[in-house]
Amino acid sequence: MSDQLEAVEQVEPELEAVEVPRGLQHWLNQTIWQRIPLKYRQNFEPEVLRAQLLEGEQQQIEVKLAWYRELLANIVFGYFIWWFIAAVILTVILLISPLNHFIAIIPFATLFLVMIEAARELLEYKQWRLIKTNKRLIISLPERGSWPLVDNIEMGDLPKVLDTNWSPNPVWRLFQFFTGARDVYISLTAFKFEKGTARVLDAIVIPDIMPGEVFKLKQLVFGKK
Repeated sequence: MSDQLEAVEQVEPELEAVEVPRGLQHWLNQTIWQRIPLKYRQNFEPEVLRAQLLEGEQQQIEVKLAWYRELLANIVFGYFIWWFIAAVILTVILLISPLNHFIAIIPFATLFLVMIEAARELLEYKQWRLIKTNKRLIISLPERGSWPLVDNIEMGDLPKVLDTNWSPNPVWRLFQFFTGARDVYISLTAFKFEKGTARVLDAIVIPDIMPGEVFKLKQLVFGKK
């Protein structure tokens, strides 16, 4: 296990070198998150596959959630300095106004709450991941009932069903309507559906996958048959 951790730690600097700085998010990642020991960080983020490939194994595709699932985080953290300045200006205006000075905390309270939601969505965005190699199908997803921990599922067999459906969340469903993204149901068992619907039973559901990524995955799963 220690050898695997050392291998991952050697790969991580290469991965960081290709990342594009994005304001506060990048600063927090470099100054706080990367200083946490890897053995603790891997409880909250998917494993670095490059250092843990099996013999003769090659990655074929990596699928992440649609871009809009990290939109709020990019807006809030990428332009944090401007939101902070706006909050300061609004606070000063409210303090010098004849209104109750207690409401002067609203700008910073609102910014704080939005930052918490943006951080939650960003973590969830990074935790969802599907990787198809020539030997495995690896799915990383938030651990149900144990947030913010992450869970990893590995399958040696190819799925029997890749089914696309609308999101049950009305907000994400609206984004899906305009982008073509869909929730993807992955099942090793065919011909089992929810009563009165076309949704597959006993399936792993990966939300908000862009149509191009779904097509590439279907090519890899069904293309050789």
